[in-house]
Amino acid sequence: MKINLIYGTETGFTKSIGEDILRLWEVAGHETRLIKVDEAATEDWRADLLIMGAPTWCEPRLDTFGEYSDDWNETDLSKIDFKDQTVALFGLGDQVGYGNNFVDALGMMSEPVLKGGGKLIGKVPTKLYNYELSQGEDGEGNFWGLPIDEDNEPTMSPQRIMDWVEQLKKELNVE
Repeated sequence: MKINLIYGTETGFTKSIGEDILRLWEVAGHETRLIKVDEAATEDWRADLLIMGAPTWCEPRLDTFGEYSDDWNETDLSKIDFKDQTVALFGLGDQVGYGNNFVDALGMMSEPVLKGGGKLIGKVPTKLYNYELSQGEDGEGNFWGLPIDEDNEPTMSPQRIMDWVEQLKKELNVE
C-alpha cells in the first residue's frame, strides 16, 4: 500500500508526529513518503492513503487564532483533486491554552476534502479530550481525525498514534 503523508509545521512538532505515524506503517511493510505541504507536487496528493497533518496555529501577540501554519497558506486545497481519494487527518493543538479553537485545522482540512469528493477515515471521539470549542468536530461527537496535544498531554501521544494507525488499518482492511 502506498501512503503519502503531507504535513505543515512551524515548530517541527507536526513533522515529528507524522514521522511517528509513518514508522508504524513502514514496520508493516507499506511504502511511505513524508512530504512538506509547500513542496508537494500534484502527484503527491494521490496515494492508496493520503494522510494530511497540520497544527492549528495561534499567534496571541498578533491576535491571530485558529489558522493554518504559514506553510499551508501557499496551497489552495480547493484546487486539489480529492475525488475518490481516501484521506486521514491529524492535527496538533493546545486544548488548555487555546481551548476555543482546539485542532480547528482538522475542520479546515476536512471541508475541501469532502467537497472535492474525497473519503475521510480515522475519526476520533471528542469525549477523549477536554476543550471548549473546535471547528475540527464533525457534529456527531467525533473529530475529523486524530487530535494531538503535545503541550498538555505529550505522554498520551504515542498510544493515541498507535491506536489511530490500527483504526485506519481496520477501516482499510489491511495489515
